[in-house]
Amino acid sequence: MSTRPDFPETFLFGAATAAHQVEGDNRHNDWWRAERQGRLPHSSGAACRHFELYEQDFDLARGFAHNAHRLSIEWSRIEPREGRVDPAALDHYRRVLEALRGRGIEPVLTLHHFTHPCWFADAGAWTRPDNLRAFARYVETVAEALGDLVGWWVTVNEPTVLAKHAHVTGDWPPFGRGDWKAARRTVLGMSRAHRTAYDILHRRLGDVRVGFAHSAPWVMARRPATLLDRFAALSRDLALNRLPVRLAAGPLDFLGVNYYTRALVHWRPRGTARLFGEDWPGPDGEEPRRFSEMGWEVWPQGLELQLRRFSALGVPLLVSENGLATGDEEARSRFLLDHLRAVARALRAGVQVCGYLWWSLLDNFEWAEGFRPRFGLFATDYVSFARTARPAAELFAEIARSRRLPDALNSPYFAPPAVSRRQRPDARR
Repeated sequence: MSTRPDFPETFLFGAATAAHQVEGDNRHNDWWRAERQGRLPHSSGAACRHFELYEQDFDLARGFAHNAHRLSIEWSRIEPREGRVDPAALDHYRRVLEALRGRGIEPVLTLHHFTHPCWFADAGAWTRPDNLRAFARYVETVAEALGDLVGWWVTVNEPTVLAKHAHVTGDWPPFGRGDWKAARRTVLGMSRAHRTAYDILHRRLGDVRVGFAHSAPWVMARRPATLLDRFAALSRDLALNRLPVRLAAGPLDFLGVNYYTRALVHWRPRGTARLFGEDWPGPDGEEPRRFSEMGWEVWPQGLELQLRRFSALGVPLLVSENGLATGDEEARSRFLLDHLRAVARALRAGVQVCGYLWWSLLDNFEWAEGFRPRFGLFATDYVSFARTARPAAELFAEIARSRRLPDALNSPYFAPPAVSRRQRPDARR
């Protein structure tokens, strides 16, 4: 039996958060404004009060063997009015990063995670190339004030997701609908923003790691033998995976892979589906399909497939988000183990995977879905703001400490599998 660990000693184990989703009271961004205008179904309010309770949260992370933590800083706190930097906000984020460093936790800092200062949103955000100068100024400010505390930088988060929700489906600010031109400009603008930030961070800070976080669903044709289904899947994959990565992949020290699900696509010749098809909600042959409370299919194989695919870039890969919204704690633990197994298989195949970050450290404000989805390793009580460790947090700590994957059949986190008559060896066939 091999004594070799499943994960190397340098592997990053941790969780991720985003400022607007956990901090609370981010009053100067486009989301807060839309919430107050009643244009969104939920309000972030105090969120998880992480702005005040970050040390308590980092104590939890350290106590459960995390050695890395992905967080974002809120641009609208740092620059609430165009060109006017708030020194108190920079001081706060410096204390946050020092709190991580003091606990032996590596910060993975995201510069932009969906929200915009109101003044930037009003100027057209990423749809106007001239606005790139404002983002460059922000990156310069952050690099000067915080750069000595950060070795891992995520420039932008999920350009395709922001473009879709802001300009195609229209359920996020600025609530555009069916505006494919604005969606394309947003992806292009955020790709340029990544390249600009990459140059600034390396010029100012030297030997740091700079990448971006890519939403990476695995896209498949429902009926591979059907030409139109294959065309729909290839078109969707081109738009969601191949082009966005190619646009930003020139300057790249690592790629953040945000993986949650696969898209099983079939051709439907109407509306925007004419190019990209529609997700198939039904069965996949005889295989049962499992879905999260977000309606996303649980398909761990896709993580390994995406890691193998993006290994062709020749840079390390960081699983920068992966998680499950559920009220079933055994399902959460099984999801964690199955996806870490996918990472371990990729590592054994020679893929450079440098870490795995669960989404999320805490239950939090899940954008237009509000507080209903529960992704956290730690449950959040939104009245008392107490945090409670879930079984998946214990399992994660066990794996992070040992660098080994447990046998699910002998693990205390899982009930013994039910044996049906069809599965029993003495059952008649």
